[in-house]
Amino acid sequence: MIQIKKVAVIGAGTMGASIAAALIAKNYPVLLKESSEAYLEKGLSTIDSILKKGVEKGKISPDDAKRQRELITGTLDYAGFSDIDLVIEAVPEQIEIKQSVLKELNENCHENAIIASNTSSMSISQLGSFSGRAEKTIGMHFFNPAHLMKLVEIIPGLLTNKETIETVIDFVQGLGKLAVQVDECASFLVNRLLGRYMNESLWCLQEGIASQEEIDQKTCEYNMPVGPLALRDMNGADIGLSVARYNQSEYGLRFEVPPLLESMVKANYLGKKTKKGFYIYDESGAKLGPNKDLDQFVKTGTSGDFRAERLFLPMINEAFLALQENVCRKEDLDKALCAGLGMRKGPLALANEMGLSKCLLLMEENFKQHGERFRPASLLKRYVFAGRESID
Repeated sequence: MIQIKKVAVIGAGTMGASIAAALIAKNYPVLLKESSEAYLEKGLSTIDSILKKGVEKGKISPDDAKRQRELITGTLDYAGFSDIDLVIEAVPEQIEIKQSVLKELNENCHENAIIASNTSSMSISQLGSFSGRAEKTIGMHFFNPAHLMKLVEIIPGLLTNKETIETVIDFVQGLGKLAVQVDECASFLVNRLLGRYMNESLWCLQEGIASQEEIDQKTCEYNMPVGPLALRDMNGADIGLSVARYNQSEYGLRFEVPPLLESMVKANYLGKKTKKGFYIYDESGAKLGPNKDLDQFVKTGTSGDFRAERLFLPMINEAFLALQENVCRKEDLDKALCAGLGMRKGPLALANEMGLSKCLLLMEENFKQHGERFRPASLLKRYVFAGRESID
């Protein structure tokens, strides 16, 4: 394995600054690069705020905060990159930007330096071709906020070598994170499964079987720290639509984009950033109540039969599909979902608790009613045909 002594982060936005904060917390000197002085200053201010909150909450001492802050060096060029061992790019999710950055990194880093991308969905194999060092290019997908969230998905590209994979997994574990190796696929593991659950919450609302508040409340009571519609408002309906379209283009009709999401983006009901999404918000971001203007996009008069488990059935099914494809190890799947999403029980644990035969029965019933979103995974059927009620 390669010894990582010095790290660079490209991009000082929300994720880049948070990743840098996670690195300095473990005593790594970090070179933080941005394209302009204004962006760099904003990123350094974000890190200062993270450290200040840590002191206020008693998690670190003022001396520790000062020492960590001194580990950060801001830069607008590649002058100091010749001795960097690992670069983590956290630039915007636009292929042209990443292509340009990766080319520049290949020209300015030493030949043994590893290039990691924090992309949440882009092909690592394609990014490897841009980098000119595919064997040393890998996905390192942190979850937001990176300095607090435990999960990091490690995604090798087609040509990533074993030494790079082992080095990055060891490095991430050294940060105190859960490193889960994921085979390359659209949206990787956690966001892929999350997409099925998020879409189904929109279908339920669109069908009029439950209100925004009922869907979020029952889902939280069932298994989640925050409801899917409140979460969509936090992240933005426009971002959600972009991801949903991408997933449908890659996986087909089981990821069909709910028309409700399209309608919301057209109406500029994007969530907290426009003060109106599934809910209405005041200037401080506090929730004022449900957005009644959504009534024009949903059916009425059919509420009363919503069960939170309906949202998790597509996620469970996608978990079995991911296992069929060897996207991750079976023992890592629930750990990743719980660490990445805050689920109290992962999808495989939910399936076990439900019983695989009942899980399949519910999937088949919903498949008859709703179509491709619930077509049972062949692996789930095989377990049931073999008389197994648990995947353990």
